[in-house]
Amino acid sequence: MRNRGEVLKISFSAFFADLGYQAAVVMFPLIFVIYLGAPMWLYGIAEAINYGLGSLMAFLGGLAGDRFGRWRVAVLGNAVIISVSFLGFARYWWQALLIFMVGWWFRNFRTPPRRAMLTEVTDPSERGEAFGLLHALDIAGAALSITYTAVLLFLRFPVEYLLLITAVPLVISTLLIALVRAGRGANAGSISMAEFRRLGRTLWLIVISTFFFGFSQYSFGFPVITTAEFTHEDYLAVITYGVFLAASSLFGYVFGKSRVNEYVGLSFLGYLLGVFASLGFALLSPLGVVGIYPAAFLLGVAVAATETFEPTIISKVAPEERMGLGMGLLSFGRSVGIFLANTVMGLLYQIHYSYAYYFAAASSLVSFLIVYLLLMRVVPSG
Repeated sequence: MRNRGEVLKISFSAFFADLGYQAAVVMFPLIFVIYLGAPMWLYGIAEAINYGLGSLMAFLGGLAGDRFGRWRVAVLGNAVIISVSFLGFARYWWQALLIFMVGWWFRNFRTPPRRAMLTEVTDPSERGEAFGLLHALDIAGAALSITYTAVLLFLRFPVEYLLLITAVPLVISTLLIALVRAGRGANAGSISMAEFRRLGRTLWLIVISTFFFGFSQYSFGFPVITTAEFTHEDYLAVITYGVFLAASSLFGYVFGKSRVNEYVGLSFLGYLLGVFASLGFALLSPLGVVGIYPAAFLLGVAVAATETFEPTIISKVAPEERMGLGMGLLSFGRSVGIFLANTVMGLLYQIHYSYAYYFAAASSLVSFLIVYLLLMRVVPSG
């Protein structure tokens, strides 16, 4: 790569961010449901707010990055994530929701500008590898976060101080993104409706397909809670998330280095594989970790494909001056779907856990059919 140093700064900023906040991500469902006693339907609504409206924040972050400077927005958003380090001190469900929500929303707010900064320091031919590296280090940090979280839980380390430790890598992450020499200036003014219409059919089809895939992108807190319910061990529930993240990290790098057509990879390795992962949770969870961990692994591979191929496609079809908007639309496409998905998942889970996963599998199948039957016909192969 022509700017490998800048790519590494951005990627390692992601590594340290996940090394911190992923501990809060995996602990939130346990704190909210197991420790504080909130019902599953309320947990579904909470995650709908976190992930659904959080994706809307990503859209706003993309717009803000193009308007006011991507570097400024990325640094600001990354700095506010540190609020999740205080999650362990929540004593009521609404306190846990508020603390996690603020950090997670600003995590999403900084993501599109950060992705757009990555496109500034790479050539189009380098972006598949760059996004694969970003995702691999991102998830590698998350996997290490889950490792120390599981170990400390096994040792009965106080949850409050376990989460407070996460402030250290989050500070390092913000310092690294602040050192990146990209995105320092405002690139564009307010966007007009005419510019929206000129963004291109391929970009809009990707946004539409990822909107439907959003219906299957439930919070991984559901499998974490499922594992805790069937094994009665919190540390085994945390390891479920670690299996998911390890698979996602490994295959994010593999997909980034591969020559798989982006559209084929997105549909088959992303959306279709997500169907089998959700079916695995629905059918195999009574077997305990023997059934749950393979399903978590498959879901990790599916998410790696979407996180690698979706932004790669967007980076090639969005105008350079509106790259932040393009990346923001990618997240916005999921926001409504994710909001509804987690709400429905919570309600169905309250009735029976398997119903929630069947719903996710059906939604992911619809996404696959949209991409395969619609998108593949209008985009040339190769």
